[in-house]
Amino acid sequence: MQTAFLRTALVCCAGALLSACGGAEVAETPAAPATQVVAEACSAESRADARARRPALEEAALAAAQESRGAGAPALWKMSDEDTVVYLFGTVHLLRPDMQWQTPVIEAAIASADTVVFEADVSSPEAQRELMKFYTGQGFFADGTQLTSLLSGTETEELTEALQLVDLPVEALQPYKPWMAAINISVKQMIDEGFDPEAGVEKVIERAALEHGASFAFLETVDDQLGGLAGLGNCEQIDFLMATVDGLEDGTAALDLLVDEWADGDVNGLGALMSNPEMLGSQPIYDAMMTDRNARWVPKIEVMLESPGTVLVAVGAGHLAGEGSVIEMLREKGHVVEGP
Repeated sequence: MQTAFLRTALVCCAGALLSACGGAEVAETPAAPATQVVAEACSAESRADARARRPALEEAALAAAQESRGAGAPALWKMSDEDTVVYLFGTVHLLRPDMQWQTPVIEAAIASADTVVFEADVSSPEAQRELMKFYTGQGFFADGTQLTSLLSGTETEELTEALQLVDLPVEALQPYKPWMAAINISVKQMIDEGFDPEAGVEKVIERAALEHGASFAFLETVDDQLGGLAGLGNCEQIDFLMATVDGLEDGTAALDLLVDEWADGDVNGLGALMSNPEMLGSQPIYDAMMTDRNARWVPKIEVMLESPGTVLVAVGAGHLAGEGSVIEMLREKGHVVEGP
């Protein structure tokens, strides 16, 4: 299951990344003329060294996750005061359609919510326009650079070979920046192997909330969610891409394991799988996808306690498990958060 953990981060942490690409084919943008290799402070050798360390880290994480056990159902947390209840529920953005995860307790929390809070609006027509604008402006090279001009010869060969597993020619990805290429590769494999955005937890919650007239709110904008990743330097983006390449051969085995851990409510197991920056490519990638966003969300969740009513906060499960999670940050600030 070598370095397939990047996809676990996507499925448990970054809904807009998946929602905008889910079900879509890789854009057939004509490749621009090649440019010279972009000089970077990092080297292909240093990237290779980091990649070589990941299998051992993953083996240890897998062992820890498999040894840990949960309560047998997805975890649900609760903060409350005299007139407010805030539920926190970890989601998986894509699931197999036959996945059964709801329990009476979870269903009751959804049904009681006056407001449902997601990471970002990715469903409304306005949000879809913003997503497409962001991907067009931040996901493609505008200066004639080609993707493989940023890679070493060995990395280009590895990318080209790995893309055969998802039936993509490397030419189709040449106009893409590395972070965008990584997302498209991962989403295509997930959907090809049976994961469906419409079966994702947010979609199920959204449909139920609409039925009982709940309102919706969001913790961040599209720029908040995607800007950190798109704003990474070429070195970090290439780390992100090559971590994706390393995991393609194993298909979605890591995702199935993560879903099992989530469905079992094994928060410790999820933390073991998710809380290692090197397994996601690098510390900057981890911060952009996880830590920085968690820190921005916590004050917004605290403010929810100031208004009466019941709120359900549903965010990627990786944000609620392990070191630096939203749950840990809230507890460190003195809040009583009931749950595992």
